[in-house]
Amino acid sequence: MIPLAVRTAQRAVSRYKTRDPFELAEAKKIKIWPFEQPESLLGLYVVLNRTQYIGINRQADEVQTRTCLLHELGHSLNDYRAAASGHGFSDNFYFFSLSAEPMEEAANMTAAEVCISDDYILDQICYAQYQHTLDYINQHIGSYALPRAQVQFREEQMQEFYDCHPEMPTCGMLAGDLGIAEELVRYKLRILNYKGFDLPNIPETRSDFLRDWKNAP
Repeated sequence: MIPLAVRTAQRAVSRYKTRDPFELAEAKKIKIWPFEQPESLLGLYVVLNRTQYIGINRQADEVQTRTCLLHELGHSLNDYRAAASGHGFSDNFYFFSLSAEPMEEAANMTAAEVCISDDYILDQICYAQYQHTLDYINQHIGSYALPRAQVQFREEQMQEFYDCHPEMPTCGMLAGDLGIAEELVRYKLRILNYKGFDLPNIPETRSDFLRDWKNAP
């Protein structure tokens, strides 16, 4: 089942016709301002007198700024009512952890779905070619009677796929192209799994999403 946070992002992209967080914030009439104190705070989202505000630390670099804005937009799309009733979102390092509370997890999920299209990831990771390999395995594996031979055939075909696609990018490379934190790409891979896509082998997600943002070079 596709999470509500993902469906919320899909509706926003469809309505505002953009995946760019700055354009989306402008379309939603959200006011963005940089702050300096407290230094330990990366970003925040509040609603005051029905006006939405997103604050981002001045010390954040371009990737951190874009990623933080996407996360706070996730709160805007998911948690406006909570914020309007006085629940502000002040996001420190741990709020970006994969073990964070549900509202933070949902904000990250929405952020990933907003900024990354399915087609971009599927094209970059050679999804069509991977599915062709799986189809070939399923069509021919019955020709091998012994389980050991079937396992060997499957392993050989999968190894051939990876050998033929050495250019397949890492999550870090994809994130670099998109100008976002690597963990948002990992969230997107999880979303594609929710959508039913059987993906090529992708590294597991880490649990320290932006934990060291302030100490980054």
